[in-house]
Amino acid sequence: MTNPLLARLRIPGETFRLPSQGLFYTNGELTDDVHNGEVEVYPMTALDEIVLNTPDKLISGKAILEVFARCIPQIKKPDDLLAKDVDFLMLCLRIVSFGQSMDITYDHMCDGSHNHDYKVELYPFVKAVRELDPTSLAREYSLVVENGQKVSLKPLSYGGILELYKVAAMTKTSDLSMADAEQLVVDALVGIIREVDGITEPLHIREWIKAIPLGWKRQIERVAQSVSEWGVKLDASLVCKDCGEDMVVQITTNPVSFFS
Repeated sequence: MTNPLLARLRIPGETFRLPSQGLFYTNGELTDDVHNGEVEVYPMTALDEIVLNTPDKLISGKAILEVFARCIPQIKKPDDLLAKDVDFLMLCLRIVSFGQSMDITYDHMCDGSHNHDYKVELYPFVKAVRELDPTSLAREYSLVVENGQKVSLKPLSYGGILELYKVAAMTKTSDLSMADAEQLVVDALVGIIREVDGITEPLHIREWIKAIPLGWKRQIERVAQSVSEWGVKLDASLVCKDCGEDMVVQITTNPVSFFS
């Protein structure tokens, strides 16, 4: 029997366009009805709140994947999304679930300062998002190293960041060995290299990274950093309630605090 209470319960979602415009998603990350990177975001439910408060799922990253699967059904592979798209979607999810503002507690650390509550408007962040420029992809996301090999880059994925966090967590309580340090460097570069001379096999790229000179690694990192200025920037301009000075507070999308 159909529950009549549920028939009208589905609250309409809101459409947002991903900062990447979906330009890097060619392996089924999004459903076929997504055009120009526009996805529908639905409010979270009580179940989603429980998931976001489950420590094991938060640490592993599964909490975000489960919530995205329910609240943004047009995303089929959340862990393959670009990290900057995930940050943006976290903001969108917060807006449709809790409203267009959020309260934060902050201490300016000026003379005689105290913790104060501040209200931050969130929708201006959505309007100010910097989208990836499709005309610059071929130019900005590629480089040629000294021996003539062409390296094509890609932004870091959410899954790639989770892997880096896992490696860092395993080595956090002890000094990094040479092997651990090399592993971190290689993992970071593998996550941003799409292909080298048309080769996309991760194992081959990993071996290539281990063999190239340090100068080439630095060159790849510099290019990757230079094209990273897109996406959402969560810097809130506020006025200190103690000293009256302007201040900029960076809002983190850490789900532990962002959805509380």
